[in-house]
Amino acid sequence: MPAPVNAPPDNSVAVQVHGRLRLALMRSRFRPGEKLTLRALGGELGVSATPIRAALARLVSEGALEQHDRRSVRVPVLSDARFREVVELRMDLEGKAAARAAERAAPRDISALEAIHAAMTAARLDGRTEAMMLENERFHITLCTLAGMPVLLRLVEGLWLQCGPLNAGLKSIRFLHGPEEHPHHDVIRALHRGDGALARLAIQRDISVYADALLRRLPAMDAARGTVDAV
Repeated sequence: MPAPVNAPPDNSVAVQVHGRLRLALMRSRFRPGEKLTLRALGGELGVSATPIRAALARLVSEGALEQHDRRSVRVPVLSDARFREVVELRMDLEGKAAARAAERAAPRDISALEAIHAAMTAARLDGRTEAMMLENERFHITLCTLAGMPVLLRLVEGLWLQCGPLNAGLKSIRFLHGPEEHPHHDVIRALHRGDGALARLAIQRDISVYADALLRRLPAMDAARGTVDAV
């Protein structure tokens, strides 16, 4: 049967599928070691195997997934050393972005960050952990966007793509500070002042605190994790 006249070509569908899976990885939709199959993803996304295969191949080339067998891929299990490297790069790049954002952010931009953090705090207080993690990701990516450095933004998104699945472990970590002590407040304060140095230090502290907590949690996560077949 021919495709409908208005149906996008396969490469357009593959781009859409890649975008959806990329975002899902960044937002901890999949866990380290989880296996993703063409059959399961086709059922979930409602598309044929061809664009899914193309999207998965692209994610494998980006280092976000690894080939498991001919019909499936797997979310990588980051070693301690690789996770530390990703964190170090995030601190460098997001720190630079925060400093640049402090120079460029308009009042409406800062208000948008304040609204995101308020939504994150509300989700935390309501016990909606996944919503809290989503708003936290939005805060970081929005801050990097405000830097006006598209190449840096793409690099940061790539790093979130690699460590996103691990962030699911944050669900089992107790909060490390009270809502009023969150480093995001210092980021926002720095943007109001146009203080790039403070913005850099604040976002780096935010990344470091949770990275340290995840590193302590990694052995328990490894022990509890089994390969999950998405079939």
